[in-house]
Amino acid sequence: MSEECKIWFPHEIFYIESLLSITRTILSEKNVVVTVLDQIQEGDYENGKILIDAVQNICTQAALISKFFWPVSRTKIHKGRGKRLREAYGIHEQNCLKDKQVRNFIEHFDEKLDLYLSEFSAGTIIPIYVGPRIDMEAKQIFRGYFLNEAVFTILHLEYKIIPIIDEIERIHLLLEQDFISGRFSN
Repeated sequence: MSEECKIWFPHEIFYIESLLSITRTILSEKNVVVTVLDQIQEGDYENGKILIDAVQNICTQAALISKFFWPVSRTKIHKGRGKRLREAYGIHEQNCLKDKQVRNFIEHFDEKLDLYLSEFSAGTIIPIYVGPRIDMEAKQIFRGYFLNEAVFTILHLEYKIIPIIDEIERIHLLLEQDFISGRFSN
């Protein structure tokens, strides 16, 4: 395989299918989010926990996709793969999926949880919250979703969900087209 190619063309289908398995999962979780948001709009907050789980799963899967486009390993083969995939799917360096804060958070969640709990000494922790942004004086939200902003919050971090979903939908459509030929379009 030449340095220029970065991904040998017969192998492109394996990257396409690997990425599709992740985008399908994200889009499935998006459907759960839409269903629960519809229920909430009608005044039924019973499935708030399901909403939070689905949004967190979207972030987790988005972090996996990010690794394909911006590999953790800096070796030549991995860097070449990331560059080729970014070219094939029109992904620029300012893409919302590049946010390393999300990736690091997902990869080190257990450690972040330890630190979060060790630093909290007074006030109230709200385990799960779904609703508009609230005054947080003497309160902390462990996992929450601010309905009026479409923002997921966990351990003091906040993620705008709509840009992530929009980008995943864009990539998913391109992957589906590429799956038919087994090759990258670009």
